Amino acid sequence: MGNRSPLLNVIFQSLNNVTRNMLRDFGEIENLQVSPNSLEEFVSKTEKKISTSLLHYLKKSRPDWGIKLNNDLDFVKDKYYWIVDSLNGRFNFLHGLPHFAISVAVELNNEILSTVIFDPIRDEFYFAEKGKGSFQNDRRIRVSKRNKLKSCVFSIFDENILDDKNPIKNYFEKVNLLSYQSSSVIRSFGSSALNFAWLASGKIDCLFVNKLSKNQIACGELLIKEAGGYLTNLKYISAYDSQSNLLIGANPILHKEILKKMNYKY
Repeated sequence: MGNRSPLLNVIFQSLNNVTRNMLRDFGEIENLQVSPNSLEEFVSKTEKKISTSLLHYLKKSRPDWGIKLNNDLDFVKDKYYWIVDSLNGRFNFLHGLPHFAISVAVELNNEILSTVIFDPIRDEFYFAEKGKGSFQNDRRIRVSKRNKLKSCVFSIFDENILDDKNPIKNYFEKVNLLSYQSSSVIRSFGSSALNFAWLASGKIDCLFVNKLSKNQIACGELLIKEAGGYLTNLKYISAYDSQSNLLIGANPILHKEILKKMNYKY
């Protein structure tokens, strides 16, 4: 795997160290004859084991670096931080669906400098460092080259139930309208991290995500930016700096068109 800095090597090795146990536990999901509560407990233990082990390896390599957990917003100036999402796509994992990821990002002064998203089922590493491009294993990746919304693949990610009083629901109604008008299709895959990776690699054309934590966003924005795309809120503010719930990702041409249509007052 080329284009690997010493820092990326640390992250890759740390991820490889925890993957075997993760896949072993995933393989047991379909064989477990337990109640839903017991299954939930089993997955929670798996997630905790992954997080604990991964942070152990990362801290061992960079003992002076901090760790951001649970959407921490505060930071110490000029200090590096690890940001870890140990099981992205948890609902898929819980139901034995082979579509989930682990992500690790590095932050300095509220800016993401490196990011890695690992798909353990397909053995695919998506990674980027500031100013060095985005990659899938040893291959450079770019966002989709489509310049019109016609026949695009839209992907929506929202783990939250939207009620009639939630204004975000109106935006997803607009997404459905955009899809209908442009003969595009909407897919929901259940992992925000892999949505970011698939947008960066051109597998999907447009991405709509809602109510992600800052730590979940950390893995995606740099990867998409280094692949030539944008990930912002409806006011063009970058995702990691945004306090908004709804984020839009696409290549520059589609992104501009989508935001124009989404901001239009019907």
